[in-house]
Amino acid sequence: MHPIRNVLVCGAGAVGSSYLERLHDHDPSLVRVLASGERRARLDRERVTVNGRLLPVRTVGPGDGGPPADVILVAVKQHHLAAAIEDMRPFVGGDTVVLSLLNGITSEDVLAAAFGRERILHGFAVGNDVLREGSASRYTRIGRLVFGAAGGTPHDERVVRLKALLDGAGIPNTVPDDIIREQWWKFMLNVGINQVSAVLRAPMGAFSTVPEVRELTRAASLEVVAVARAGGIALAPTDVEAIFPIIATLAPYGKSSMLQDVEAGRKTEVEIFAGEVCARGRRHGIATPVNDVLGTILRGMERLTGVA
Repeated sequence: MHPIRNVLVCGAGAVGSSYLERLHDHDPSLVRVLASGERRARLDRERVTVNGRLLPVRTVGPGDGGPPADVILVAVKQHHLAAAIEDMRPFVGGDTVVLSLLNGITSEDVLAAAFGRERILHGFAVGNDVLREGSASRYTRIGRLVFGAAGGTPHDERVVRLKALLDGAGIPNTVPDDIIREQWWKFMLNVGINQVSAVLRAPMGAFSTVPEVRELTRAASLEVVAVARAGGIALAPTDVEAIFPIIATLAPYGKSSMLQDVEAGRKTEVEIFAGEVCARGRRHGIATPVNDVLGTILRGMERLTGVA
C-alpha cells in the first residue's frame, strides 16, 4: 500500500483553502490546485491567501497532461460541480480516489456516475469557522474532516491511505462507522444553520443568544429528521440539539458559507438544502413548511440580486 504522493484540490474556496494550506505546509510538492479558464487565471494572478499567508501553490488544468492523481479533494459549490467534473477527467486513473466535501447529500451520486462508485469516498467538514473574502480566507478553527466509504469499512485501503495523509498533514479527521448517517446529520445542520443565517443575516453568535434564531433552526432541522427517517436514515430529534453546542464553539462573528454567498452576491446552494428537503418530503408525503418558506425567500433573494 503505497503512500499518497499526488493530490489535487478542486475548489480553493473557504473549506478547500484551509485544507490546501495544511497539505502545502506538509509537502509543497504533494498538492496542486485544479482549475481552468478564468478561475485558473485568477488563481495564477492572485494566488491563495490563508490567514494572511500567501501560498505559492501550483495550478494545473485539464489540458496540461500529467499522471493521474492519487486523490482529488472536491470542494466546489454544487452548481460548479458539472464543470469541475470535466476539469477532473484527465486526472482520474484506475487508482484515483475522489473525496467530495460538497454540502448536501447528492454530489457523491453525481461523481459516481462520472467516475464509478468504486472511486468515491463520502466526506464533509464540521466545526470550522472559515471566512472567505475574494481569493483570501481566514479561520481560527480549521474544523474536522469526517470521511469514509459508503459501506462503513474503516479498513478500506482507500480510507487507510487517506487517513495517513491527513494525520501527517495535521488535518483533524474522523472515520465514523456509518458515514452516510453522519453525512445526513451534517446536511441537517446545513439546512438549519446555513439557511437561517442567510435569511436573517445572523452571525454564528446569534445561534447562542437569540431564541428566535434557535427556534427557526430547530424547526427547519426537524423536517430533515422526518424525511431522513422516512428514507431509512436513523436521525432523531436529539440529533438536532447536538447542533447548538458545536456552533457555540465557533467565533461569534463568524458567518455560514451561505450568508457569505448572500453578502457577496453569489448564487446560494438553496436547491441542495431546502430544495432537496422539500422534494424528499413530497416523495414521502411529509409536510416541510419551514423549508418551503426558507427556499422561497432564498430563491427570491437570488432573483432580486440577479444571480438566480
